[in-house]
Amino acid sequence: MNGRLLLITLFAGITAMGGCDNNAKMNQQSLMQENLELRDSLATSQKDLDDAQARSRQLEFQLNEANDQAVNAQAQPVVGNFGPGVEVFQAGGEMIVRIDGDVLFDSGRTSLKPAAKTTLKQISDEVRRSFPNAKVRVTGFTDTDPIKKSGFKSNYHLGFERAFAVGTFLDSQGFSSDDISYATFGPDAPLGSKSKSRRVEVSIVTDD
Repeated sequence: MNGRLLLITLFAGITAMGGCDNNAKMNQQSLMQENLELRDSLATSQKDLDDAQARSRQLEFQLNEANDQAVNAQAQPVVGNFGPGVEVFQAGGEMIVRIDGDVLFDSGRTSLKPAAKTTLKQISDEVRRSFPNAKVRVTGFTDTDPIKKSGFKSNYHLGFERAFAVGTFLDSQGFSSDDISYATFGPDAPLGSKSKSRRVEVSIVTDD
């Protein structure tokens, strides 16, 4: 009788241990599933944050553009003609030289075309003659197509490298590197077409 009771007790204990083990496994699986769901939620939240920040930059640029256009609706070119693909206008107290990216670079590249150097030299000579004490801000812009083959991490990197290439050339033409600053909007400030969106803008900042 005692032996039989012992076997029943052992069997009950084993069954209980099995039940605990099953409960532990189910609890582990539940925690793993919850962890995966939290990771997915975090990734989604990060993407939403990145999208919101990009949209904020785009809206900031568009607001500045709208303000400049309202103030300078009748603006006229302030220097000579530098050829096709180059616009010069006054905005917000600054002179801005807008140069089409296709004038400056081959697709996906950051090395200046030989003809681009001639154009930039003309711009440099005119700016230094007209504004000898000016500071220069060089800003790069791209179209909205994602990077595929050029090797850059993003359009922001491409925009900056293109701005830097232009600034480096201006430095070689007599501008002080201390007076040149850089920025990139990447794809956040598109214009009317992809070709127009790809551009570099040289802003002449004077003390007046």
